[in-house]
Amino acid sequence: MKNLIFTLSALFCMSTLFGQISERNAELSLGNHNAFVSVHEGANQKMVNKILENAIKEYGKVKRNKKAKEWNCLQCTVPGISGGTNVYFKIEEEKGQTSSYVFFDDGTKFISSENAPDIAASLKTKLSYIGHDITRAVIKEELKDEENNLKDRNKEQEKLEKKNKDLHKDIEEYKKKISEAEKDIERNLQEQEDKKMEIEKQSRVIEKVTTRLNNVGKN
Repeated sequence: MKNLIFTLSALFCMSTLFGQISERNAELSLGNHNAFVSVHEGANQKMVNKILENAIKEYGKVKRNKKAKEWNCLQCTVPGISGGTNVYFKIEEEKGQTSSYVFFDDGTKFISSENAPDIAASLKTKLSYIGHDITRAVIKEELKDEENNLKDRNKEQEKLEKKNKDLHKDIEEYKKKISEAEKDIERNLQEQEDKKMEIEKQSRVIEKVTTRLNNVGKN
C-alpha cells in the first residue's frame, strides 16, 4: 500500500513537472523540428535568457546566432544522451510572459517523446527545474518591487510624521504668539486708558491757556 501511494505521488509530481513542458514543431535556423516549450509567466526575455543560458552552459560552450536570434551548444554533453548533442534554444517575449524553445539533436534526430520517450522525460524534468529557477527569479523581482514599495510607503509615513511634528510645533508657536498678543492687547488697553487721561489733562491745560488768552486786556 505504501509503495502504491509513493508511486502515485511520484507520478503526480512528474505529471506536474511535465505539465509545464510541452512539445511541438517550432522554427529553427535548421528548419522546423521538435522543441520542448516552456511558458514563463511574468518573466522577461533577459531573465529567461540568462538563467537558461547558464543552465545549458553546464553541458558545454554556448554561442549566440544573432542572425537567427537563437543560441546553440554544439557537441555538448547532456546527461542521459550518449555522444555529443547539439542543443539549440530561442526565446520569445510576449505580453506578461516569455516562452522558451529548446531543441536537442543527438546527431541522428531531434529528440521527442515519440522517438525517445525516456530521454524526453528526463529532459522535461531538467527543463522543469530550470523553469522553477525562472519562477523563483520572477518572484524575487516581485519581492524586490514590493520591498521598494514598502520603502516608499515608509518614506511617505516618515514625511507625514515629520509634517505632523511641524504642525504641532506651529500650533505651539501660534499659541505662544496668541498668548503674547493677548498680553499686548491688555497692555494696549491700559496704554489707551493712560493716553486718554493724558489727553484730558492736556485738554484742561489748553482750556486754561485759552482762558488766559481771552482774559488779556479785560481787566
